Parts: sequence; structure tokens; C-alpha cells
Amino acid sequence: MDRSPSASSSRADGAPLRGRIARLWRHPLLAPLNDGAAWERAAQLLRADFSLTEVRATVVGVEQHLPDLTSLWLRPNRRFRGFLPGQHLALTLNVDGARQSRCFSLSQAPRADGLLRLTIKRQPQGVVSAAAHALKVGQTVGLSQAQGRFAARPGDQPLLLISAGSGVTPMIAIVQGLVVKQPQRSLTLIHCGNSSSGIACADELNDLARQWPGLELILHDSACSGRLNPAQIAAYVPDWQQREALACGPSAFMAMVEQRYAGRLAQLQQERFGFVAAPVDPDAPQHKVRFGDPEQVFTAAAGQSLLNAAIAAGLQPRHGCGKGICRSCQCRKRSGSVRNLLTNAISGNGEELIQLCISTPLSALDLDPQPQGTNR
Repeated sequence: MDRSPSASSSRADGAPLRGRIARLWRHPLLAPLNDGAAWERAAQLLRADFSLTEVRATVVGVEQHLPDLTSLWLRPNRRFRGFLPGQHLALTLNVDGARQSRCFSLSQAPRADGLLRLTIKRQPQGVVSAAAHALKVGQTVGLSQAQGRFAARPGDQPLLLISAGSGVTPMIAIVQGLVVKQPQRSLTLIHCGNSSSGIACADELNDLARQWPGLELILHDSACSGRLNPAQIAAYVPDWQQREALACGPSAFMAMVEQRYAGRLAQLQQERFGFVAAPVDPDAPQHKVRFGDPEQVFTAAAGQSLLNAAIAAGLQPRHGCGKGICRSCQCRKRSGSVRNLLTNAISGNGEELIQLCISTPLSALDLDPQPQGTNR
């Protein structure tokens, strides 16, 4: 490296010049030439998925599996950095003029053509899942980067996958990935559904089992055999104690799987879906929360997440994963103090960005649901 005085002088002289050029470029007289957002909006008139900063995707296919289960095939723009089987991402849609995000698992292993698949179950009160079911080919959606660590660990240890309902979606991607990379690995998949309403992705799972003899597929029909229980897991897979396990499904199902693995939780990886409210101490202090403009007011108990409290009060704040990962529920705290439920860090009383799903109040709060709303 050249450390001569002339090189140092050149760098020192260059820095002020670059600063002057940057300040000149930001001058209001150069607007809209220096307005990146304006250029982006203009470019999107020609190509809707174009963005300099955001992952956007075009719907290129829609598959209806069951009346309440639909797959979207998406072509992401170049901002998407790829994913691993088992990961999820946040899907962002405009719903009644507001941007709403929810997290969904990718239900297809990475493909050479770069297409992504999200298989989404419509929820009775799910505004995003309902809007996703209404999407048509050619429409554009927003995406986050892929997130999560739900995946088979490296090695050749036998695997047991256990899923229920739409919890099968990451399992399909994991199985497809293993077919390519570890076709010799022993794998059993127990998938639970109800034949009266249709077992999610049963046809695709049967196709996978025919293509890969190493996959043992067990479709548990709760309409005929009742809900899966810990004893049935052991009966279906006698060597379950020797297998690394991954489980995905609704909260009651996951509690049952945890019961089977009591004392062996290190052997089990879990991925939950659905919104689960944590239990709250009935004697915990209550704090008033002012939220949004026009102002909405709700009460949250110490120890209760602000997201849980807002939903319990009938509000519909933006949220996605509910785990502090996707930041869809991020908002600006104008005043008051909160505790982070993951780190136990306590905030100051001034303005800062917080996440509703992992923040609990320590005082009365004033929140702005738009993170950028009070930036100056």
C-alpha cells in the first residue's frame, strides 16, 4: 500500500471535494433530478417490480389447491438475495390503501429459474391472506429478504419431519432440497390433516414419495384417527429417539409435539405459525397506550407485548412474524418507556424505534405507527 505523503494528501484533498459535490447534488434547485424516489416511481411506470432499494416480485402463476389454500408463483427482482429450504419471508400487500405484511414459508426449494412459491392458507380474520388469495397474474407485491434458521442440520443423521395443516409448506421445500443434496438420507414425514376439508398438499407429498424411495410419508387423517398424539408419533416412527426432528404447525399441535419431546427439546427444531398471545399476569400493572393518527387508545399490561394488547383491543397494526425478526411491526415511540421481551433491555423515555411484538410497556406510551413519521 502506498503510504507516501503525496498519496495521503491526495485523499485529504479529495474528501472535501466529494463533500462539496454531494452537497451541490442535494440542492433543491436540482430537483427532481436528484430525487431517487421520483426516479423510482417513474421507472415503475415501465416495470412495476423495479426498485433501487426494495425486493419486489411479479405474480407469474396462481395454483388453487383447496378452497382455502393457494400457491403464488413469484418472480422477484434483482434485490432478492436467495434463500435456503425451510426459510420464510414477509409478503407486503396494499390492503384498503395501507401496506400490510405477514410472514409465510417458502414452499418450493430454490429453482434454476429463480421463481419463488408461497403456499398460503386463507385465515378467517386474515386481511393479508385474503388479499393474497385475490392476487392475479401480473400484479406486483413486496417481499422481505428470506429469514429464519428452520432447516435440517448438516450430517447424515436420520430425520423426522412433523407438520399439520399449512405447516407442511416449509417441509416440502426441505424435502425437495434433501432430494438433490442428500438423496441417501433416511427421512420420515408425518403430515396431519382432515380429509373432510382436504389434507394440505397431499397430492404433491405423494408425488415426492413416489419419486424418492428414501422418503417414508405418513398422512395422518384426523377425521378418521383423531388428532395426532405423542403415543401415535412413537407408534408411527419407533426409532423417533434416534432422529433429528423438525416440527411446524399451529400452537396446540406444537404443544403436543413438545410433550412428546419433553426432556429431548435439543433434538427438536420448531417453526410456529399463527398468532399466539402469551399468558399475562392478571395482577400486572396496566398502562395506557396512545397509538396512531387519528388517535386510538388501548391498555397493555406489563409483561404483555404491545402487539398482543393492540390486537386484543380490536386494532390491526402492521405485523408479520411476531418474533422480532421481520420488523413489520416497527413503529416510533414518541414518549414512555418499554422493555424488550427478548433482551430485557429497558428503553429511555424519549423517541426511538421499537417493535410492537417484542416490547412491553413500563409506563404510559405515545406511539406513531409510521416509523418514519416523526423523522426530521
